[in-house]
Amino acid sequence: MVKKLLVTLTFLIFTFFAFAQVTDYSKVRFRSNIYEYKKTEPRTLQLGIDKALLTDIVDLLGDDLYSGKQKKEIINKAWLAFTNPKVFDFVYKDFAVKTLNNWGHKNAKGELVLEPNPYLTEWTINDGEFPYFQIALSKILDYYSLITYGDDAEGVKSSFNDLLITKNINLQEPKDDDWAYSYLKSINAELEKKGLVALVTKGHYDIIVCQIDKKDKLTNLFKKIKWDFVKP
Repeated sequence: MVKKLLVTLTFLIFTFFAFAQVTDYSKVRFRSNIYEYKKTEPRTLQLGIDKALLTDIVDLLGDDLYSGKQKKEIINKAWLAFTNPKVFDFVYKDFAVKTLNNWGHKNAKGELVLEPNPYLTEWTINDGEFPYFQIALSKILDYYSLITYGDDAEGVKSSFNDLLITKNINLQEPKDDDWAYSYLKSINAELEKKGLVALVTKGHYDIIVCQIDKKDKLTNLFKKIKWDFVKP
């Protein structure tokens, strides 16, 4: 088992360095605010979370937006992030830092100051596996434009331009008295004509769009990591 894991990690590392587009880090400064990272790994399999779950989620969201090879890449990243954040940050270093919220925001000196271990940090500061799983998967899906965020009507409107599934759909502008949920309800009336539905997380504003006939299966899959998506 250990030998198999080492072979897999060696392959991932080789693939990453062979094909990744390397970022110019001359203006990047790595600095962590974490005194001590968590030393344990997520109890992923023990909690009943397997790679098949991530495969189903990515297949449903990615649908025909990504090729089978591309979806496999997304799944592999998500699975490694779920099972070993420390190794994920090492293998996918360039990818990991690009999913940071402050990526691209320079300080007064023109420097990017970044956390060197983004996913290990999230695992360290979050209280348990499920909050970490949600954040990690959200970051990865957001990078591939399969999930978005909008906490007001204007933000929701803008976010639909970021999602691959809706970026080429002309949607109505929000009304002056619209808020996030009311605007999403209006948008769903339009999306329904195209066989689509927008879902949002309870108590938060993570947003996904999927085929109507895949809604129930997708929401049930997300519930396995205690992530509730509902139709507004």
